[in-house]
Amino acid sequence: MEVLRRPLLEAGISSRAMDLIVASCRVSTRRQYLTQIRKWEAYCTRTSTTYNSATIPDLEFLAGLHYDEGLSYSAINSTRSALSAYLNIGVGSNQLVSKFMRGVFNTNPPRPRYNITWDVGVVLTLLRSWSPMKELSLNKLTLKVVMLISLTTAQRVQTLQKLRLDKMVLIPQTVTFVVEGLLKQHRPGALGLQLEFRAYRTDATLCVVAHLHYYIQNTSIIRKMEQGLFISHKKPHHRVTGSTIARWLREVLDAAGIDTNVFKSHSTRAASTSAARAMEVPMDHVLATAGWASESSMDVVQGA
Repeated sequence: MEVLRRPLLEAGISSRAMDLIVASCRVSTRRQYLTQIRKWEAYCTRTSTTYNSATIPDLEFLAGLHYDEGLSYSAINSTRSALSAYLNIGVGSNQLVSKFMRGVFNTNPPRPRYNITWDVGVVLTLLRSWSPMKELSLNKLTLKVVMLISLTTAQRVQTLQKLRLDKMVLIPQTVTFVVEGLLKQHRPGALGLQLEFRAYRTDATLCVVAHLHYYIQNTSIIRKMEQGLFISHKKPHHRVTGSTIARWLREVLDAAGIDTNVFKSHSTRAASTSAARAMEVPMDHVLATAGWASESSMDVVQGA
């Protein structure tokens, strides 16, 4: 990311320190920043502005994103963060910039991802019909397990993709996964995630533990040394990507009659936590399970 390194190099930062400063932004954030910084450089070229100028010209650039491009508050705020990283001058702490961002918020407040959500009961009815599990194809069994885990945990696709057999404790009535590596919700001092599933005796057709046992048993031969929980149906049966898991979730939603032009795979988080709210599950449990820091974060997704 030479774009992020250039102002640090000009400030006399050593290469080793530079590597760590750049690493403060995760790869996905750096990609997002790169797009926004290129917009800033194009603006500088058009207006003959020096790329590392003070914050006042930045306001006109940000105003263009609001008035001309119609970007949301969150998109403009992300651009502000990108400029802070790129220019290395605390754009966000400038008083005028802070007032500007409040003005953007007041005139175009953030909207929830979904104003409404789908009924979990509709998907559960479909999953019940996919039984008995011993008669399911590997494809349908995989789809069912993925959706059951997604609804039970309200976790992101990223988390589901990181589930591993060598980080799993499997006993008859409980399955526990330790999820390692950086997740979106991780912060310094708050790393590590443990997911525990307990047998659901009320309805065996929806029991995550029973279906996990059967899925692992039925993939044991084809997976060979592969430790990723979810594997491809086709050879060489490696662990699938997050985009594949997202596609699987959309397939289940589509089969249940949910409009997947409106509701994407991410909507399972909103649907499952909305159902938990309706059942009066304690809020701290809902937040901890889904990996949200606060109720306001959940409301933006759910449209509450």
